Amino acid sequence: MQDSPDTDPAHEVIQSIVMLTEHRDQRSLEQSLLVTLEEMLDGVEGWLLDIPDAHTQSTLLHGNQATLPKSVLAVGFGLTETDTIGWTDVDGRAFLLARLQNGANDHAHLLVLARHSWRETELPVVEGMIRVYRNFIALLFDSEKDTLTGLYNRRKLAAKFKEIAAAPAWGRRQKDQGTGDYLAIMDLDRFKAINESHGHQIGDEVLLVFANILRHTLRDTDQLYRYGGEEFVAILHEAPNDSIDEILERVRRNVEQHDFALVGQFTVSIGFARLDGCVSPLDIMAKADRALYFAKEHGRNQVREYESLVNQHLLEEIHQDGRVELF
Repeated sequence: MQDSPDTDPAHEVIQSIVMLTEHRDQRSLEQSLLVTLEEMLDGVEGWLLDIPDAHTQSTLLHGNQATLPKSVLAVGFGLTETDTIGWTDVDGRAFLLARLQNGANDHAHLLVLARHSWRETELPVVEGMIRVYRNFIALLFDSEKDTLTGLYNRRKLAAKFKEIAAAPAWGRRQKDQGTGDYLAIMDLDRFKAINESHGHQIGDEVLLVFANILRHTLRDTDQLYRYGGEEFVAILHEAPNDSIDEILERVRRNVEQHDFALVGQFTVSIGFARLDGCVSPLDIMAKADRALYFAKEHGRNQVREYESLVNQHLLEEIHQDGRVELF
């Protein structure tokens, strides 16, 4: 007598893969992978942790800290991107370890599963589910990237705005630390003339070079997006309040001083605003955009801050309800 669809192991694996790939962000995928493996394997205890780097400490994302031996972490944190899984035995339990790298390869989490013993038939299932996760994460990452520049795309920016808005008390943690999160919009000056006089292929090369200037000028922790055409967005995390102008001025200078092949000198205009927890990210985007267009209308090749322009009565203030304050 054959197993019914509800008890067939192959059917259970397929259903688990279907449930896993229903998610569209890394954290949900990781949680789904861990919960799925715990449900598939009787008696398994699981954990999910941040893998620390030079600037951060490990954070437990899922599981019971008290039942996870510290010696296991030392083995897990030593795994490389090429390691499929790792093993270690502690106190009569066998710990399976897997490094879950994100698509950008700049951050990773550690998956830990523990049992008193593992059946040989279970290991291919675990390894297969981890491979499914890794392949799907790579596909998601590709869907969030601009195909020309390799920067994040507009879709990823929209997801970032949702993440920011959903964060508890976002924007308040830096008030007394002399730092803040900022959003900058950058637009290459007179870019359309490049396409018209040199063709779109040369225009694309200019965009590629500009994207590389951004990567090399800003920090690894800053997030870069191609918003559309020649317009780019940067979210600068925990930037010093007293030097944010100089940081963006450095971008402007590096563009101005670069010799673009077949084009020569080129410039960029930049508008920015502070990401304030009292205002929605979309409203802050609108403020940075107004500062950008002020720069465009007043000579180009300059950096302008929305709040500074409002304080100088050079711009009308945007209110959260959409009203504009007139002077």
